[in-house]
Amino acid sequence: MKSLKRVWLNLILAPFWFLIAISGLSVYYSVKGLDTGEISLEIADQTSVILLIVQIILLLVLVITAKKEQFSLFASFKISSPKLNVEIIKGVIVGSLFAVLYLFILSPIQYELQKNVGDIIPPGEAMKVLGGQIIPFFIANVVLAPFVEESLYRNYALTKFEQRYSSMKSVLLSALAFGFLHWTGGIWYILMTGIIIGIPFGIIASRKKNILLIFVAHLTLNFIEFIYIAWF
Repeated sequence: MKSLKRVWLNLILAPFWFLIAISGLSVYYSVKGLDTGEISLEIADQTSVILLIVQIILLLVLVITAKKEQFSLFASFKISSPKLNVEIIKGVIVGSLFAVLYLFILSPIQYELQKNVGDIIPPGEAMKVLGGQIIPFFIANVVLAPFVEESLYRNYALTKFEQRYSSMKSVLLSALAFGFLHWTGGIWYILMTGIIIGIPFGIIASRKKNILLIFVAHLTLNFIEFIYIAWF
């Protein structure tokens, strides 16, 4: 039975890359002579840059891991030509539906929960800071995140988990890890991304043994989110 050490290492380190990036920027601004309050404001303003740094680190670590394990990150994207267009169209539809669900139903619910129940970040703070730097946000959230996150959670991790555990347990573990990756968005965002995105996407990947549809769905979702945050 193959070891899952590298899988767990990737998944456990993923949320901590945010802490490392934030700590690095904090030291940088401290050396520049900023006080604690000013550093907090600068870090908030650099949220999109931090997200970009983390996505790059996640990709590099995953590529190194995949190379060591001779695991193909692209095999799960391959699909026969007659089905290719159908899968892409399905992905766009699924991603659009999730975008509408998130932006117009779940996001307002999240805001109310943050305001009335509490959270580790102020209500509405995540969207506000992400819209501050459009270019790094686009590269991180639209160009990199769909490929990096689907490759890590629904391709590499899910495939490895299913060699050891049942399909449902594997889906739940990958969804849990996916949720914790998004901890900087707050507790409610962890739950939303893990349950609303992680579980359905994991089930689709597990049943199809292919992640093209959910990659396109993730790309569509993030692109619509980018448009909404950047211009609305």
